[in-house]
Amino acid sequence: MLDTKSLSEQIETQLKREIMSGDLEPGQRLTIEDIAERLQVSTMPVRDAVRRLDGLGFLKVAPRRGVYVEEFNQTRFKHTMEIRIALECLAVELAAPRIPVEEIINARERYKKGGEYYVDTGDLSMLAECDTLLHDLIVMHSENPLLISIMRQLQDLIGWAHHIVAKLQPNAKLDALPEHLEILDVLIERDVLKTKSALRKHLRSTTQRTLDAWEQKPLVSG
Repeated sequence: MLDTKSLSEQIETQLKREIMSGDLEPGQRLTIEDIAERLQVSTMPVRDAVRRLDGLGFLKVAPRRGVYVEEFNQTRFKHTMEIRIALECLAVELAAPRIPVEEIINARERYKKGGEYYVDTGDLSMLAECDTLLHDLIVMHSENPLLISIMRQLQDLIGWAHHIVAKLQPNAKLDALPEHLEILDVLIERDVLKTKSALRKHLRSTTQRTLDAWEQKPLVSG
């Protein structure tokens, strides 16, 4: 049974986890009552969680038909990444002059150590731990509360996209490593145009690599 604190938020998190992992399949019909019974909670917090997940695009509430798990297909992935590219490029324009040098150096060291650890052990866990470090650094140092808020809302879909990438491209983090290092190299020079260009190139490459893999290895969702 779930903890009673922030119950609807916990239910939302649990359902997102099940959707992204594939435990709840695209197109699967759900009912408020079944979810409540399975999680041993009342229907009210489940309704709240379902309503939010409908707004976030994880579930679809169809009047008189029920609740269905949404599908994350190639088109939706592409649209999510297009929005991400636009917003992160705006964020880097704002953040590049502001990010403390020591934070950039620290991030670069973490990426390098993650790559070296993989070479030594074949283990990607250290790279996985810092996979979003650069992107988080850029968004948070934009110092634009509205942009940060919008990116947080988008983060759920970006997280879903990460699960897609991980299934289609197990070595995606390794592929991204030289691109992350290139961005950090120009970021430390405070060169906004070069940093923006490197960031856009990285995100577009990630998008294309994933779409190419998707064509070779069809995947319905999560």
